[in-house]
Amino acid sequence: MIWSEDDCAHSEPRDAAQRLADERRAAVRRVFLLTLALNAAVAVAKASYGYASGSLTLGTDSLHSILDASSNVLALFGLRWSAVPADARHPYGRQKIEILAALGIGVLIVVGLFEFATAAVHALINRHPAPRIGVGGFVVVLATIAVNLFVARYERRKARELSSALLKADARHTQSDLYASIAVVASFIAARAGLGWADGVATLLLVALIGHAAWEVFRDNVPVLIDAAILDAPSVAAFAGSLARGGSVHRVRSRGVRGAVELDLHLEVAPDMSVVEAHGLARQIAMALKVKFPEVSDVIIHIEPKALSRAQSPSEQG
Repeated sequence: MIWSEDDCAHSEPRDAAQRLADERRAAVRRVFLLTLALNAAVAVAKASYGYASGSLTLGTDSLHSILDASSNVLALFGLRWSAVPADARHPYGRQKIEILAALGIGVLIVVGLFEFATAAVHALINRHPAPRIGVGGFVVVLATIAVNLFVARYERRKARELSSALLKADARHTQSDLYASIAVVASFIAARAGLGWADGVATLLLVALIGHAAWEVFRDNVPVLIDAAILDAPSVAAFAGSLARGGSVHRVRSRGVRGAVELDLHLEVAPDMSVVEAHGLARQIAMALKVKFPEVSDVIIHIEPKALSRAQSPSEQG
């Protein structure tokens, strides 16, 4: 016998969960609209001064800011698509579209990597002339550093509050842009000292910084797409088992995204327990699990009579 939340006759809990999900998406969307406006302003400022001064490092760094803004647009589309409700074709919903969008941000970072690397090598081989850096250049870059610092911290805080992998990925992208801007300042100082090669070297440094940011985005999101476990199975089994009225819990599995985890487990009950009692017990355990683990959005419990259940292999034990 299998118990799931669809067996519940009352729709209020599901309606409440849907409202919370809609509010979460709306909050994430507001964050991205604000950061899109800020990233667009930063990109224009960097590109304009980079073109005027001939700074290779600042010019390529403006591309990074353009990628920041592009990733915000991608994220907004991802949020819209992920809000489409479950249907017969997509019975588990479309929450993983948010993860695909996060991976899209990682791909954009890699694109920026190649742009930076190509420009740096070209500058070093062809002895790119030192850029003409004035006080205005320092003002532009320091202002963009302040903006990026605010955006990165704001997105990280909101990512924790809203359990958004998308915001977390974009915060890392913005942080890599912050590091890049610091490298630009260093190259400006070197250029003012007459070290023309510093522009290319600083750009190569950006490649390493951005590469690390790309790795973190892929590391955090690829496992979700291949259904890696989200929750700690022994912890879930211990908690659910403590509510099982003498029964036991095993084969705990979880998957999904951080803010919408799908959980299933096997519950062994006394063989003389009635179907109604077993159903009620499963419902109580499921509700308690959603309180204990707020990220859980769906629970399926397989009910087995204890005397007839098969011994579980070590790999199946919760």
